[in-house]
Amino acid sequence: MLTFKTDFRTLELAYFLWSDTVTDFEAAFAQLAQAGVRNVVVNVKRGNFDFSLRRDAEQARRILDRLGLAATGCHGLCNGPCLLTEDDPPTRALMLSGHLNFMEHASLLGCRTYVLHIGCHAEQESSAAAWDRVRAALDQLAPRAEALGLLLALENGFTPGYLGRSAQELLDFVTDYADPAVGICYDSGHAHLMEGAVPALATLAPEVVTVHLHDNAGTSDDHLLPGQGTLDWPPVMALLRTCPRLVNLETEAANSEGWAPSRGRVVPLEEALAAYQRLLR
Repeated sequence: MLTFKTDFRTLELAYFLWSDTVTDFEAAFAQLAQAGVRNVVVNVKRGNFDFSLRRDAEQARRILDRLGLAATGCHGLCNGPCLLTEDDPPTRALMLSGHLNFMEHASLLGCRTYVLHIGCHAEQESSAAAWDRVRAALDQLAPRAEALGLLLALENGFTPGYLGRSAQELLDFVTDYADPAVGICYDSGHAHLMEGAVPALATLAPEVVTVHLHDNAGTSDDHLLPGQGTLDWPPVMALLRTCPRLVNLETEAANSEGWAPSRGRVVPLEEALAAYQRLLR
């Protein structure tokens, strides 16, 4: 049984490096350590490492340990076969095997949370049928996640047809599924594009286990640093303090010249960290 329970006051930000800013894993993460970061987020490709391969995960864990870094959060597969709503049988089998493989390596890296993109329902399909496929996928993934000490976190979205665009719909599904290894990833930027960052979090709060914190102007998914968009952060942070299952706080601003919405707004790492640290005060 997973029994994670964390006092918000003890949570430290887990820093996510935008993919195009990482070429050499050790060099990139050494820079984070030198800046005072202690927790980081990983995804399947981090520079010269591919965490679908056990040997790369093992080597990365040794590097992180040496640098004094802990990989507390993992963004699950988000390219190729990765969506829980996948309905083509061969592709669905690849999706499930891919997640199960990466979950093993995320656990080896020390991660506590594993974020999942849910997916969309087909144009002529009811959302209920698509949710049934999500449930069937979780029936395969959740028992292994619990054995590995991972919390699966279903991310709220904003694209047309995405299951979980509505905060209430996502909360209802997770509450009904009622598995201790399954929770919600609250993405502040996605929520800001839908019913609003504060109303969405107020709804999702009982099941939120991790968060993606980034900003935008309310019109597109820009992945900006806090304060570079129009999101009202104080009430969001106040609500996060009430989330009973929260174990992780993840940054997800790009802060990269390779990401179009960030061009001309990129700041040094220390300034990016300071923008996030101000949220926790």
